[in-house]
Amino acid sequence: MKRRRFLAGGLLTAAVAAASAMTGTSVPARADTVISAPLTWQGVAWCPTFRGAYGCDNVQQSGTGSSVPFYPSQVTNSGWSNDILLKMNSAATETAAINTETLETWNAPATFSEQINLPCNAAGQIENWPAFWLDTTGAWPAGGEIDVVEGLHGSAAWHYHYLSSAGVSSTVGGAVSGFSGCGTHTYSVIWTASALTFYYDGRQVGRVTPAGIGVPIASGPMYVANDYAASPTEGGPTTGNATMTVLNFTS
Repeated sequence: MKRRRFLAGGLLTAAVAAASAMTGTSVPARADTVISAPLTWQGVAWCPTFRGAYGCDNVQQSGTGSSVPFYPSQVTNSGWSNDILLKMNSAATETAAINTETLETWNAPATFSEQINLPCNAAGQIENWPAFWLDTTGAWPAGGEIDVVEGLHGSAAWHYHYLSSAGVSSTVGGAVSGFSGCGTHTYSVIWTASALTFYYDGRQVGRVTPAGIGVPIASGPMYVANDYAASPTEGGPTTGNATMTVLNFTS
């Protein structure tokens, strides 16, 4: 999957230049394709919005705290590299998501990894409210939620949401010190009954164990979601014309 990104860089530029020299004409860039129906990407079935249970071709709100609804028209597949682009429109009134809610689910043990590019402002804050996460198909938070990476208040963070032994909605995790999240990075989680272990660019940044939280780690089923929402209370600076790029997904 990484070879597609390599071709989208220097080799692609060289190939375009060579083709232009041979033909004497310019070679146009391949256009992005708007995704408005369920698709198969990286061998997995995805719905181009959030809350796929309500339909993959409808406008869906992104959930509590978000001020911007998701539009399938804001989900595109890049022409050269097959990346998924989740776009904020110019007015910051429409954004994008993909999820596998009614199409694919997983149970522990499982490993998930994505290479993601996140835009930042001049101050190094992640723009808008991006996330790569897994959520229960059952009752929340008893069924668990695994936030592999989430841009909260401009910083990259991981979290696990669960129901405590006292029956209280609880969360463990937080922002990763010394890690901006700007640009392209690889985010991973290893999910087993004995631990949730989070990695950013191959470095362990978090770990959750049953002993540490006092209850078993949820075993699933869970679905995967990528979304690029906006929230003045949860996310970073709300910015129009910004794009979260998901370069690949493995499980």
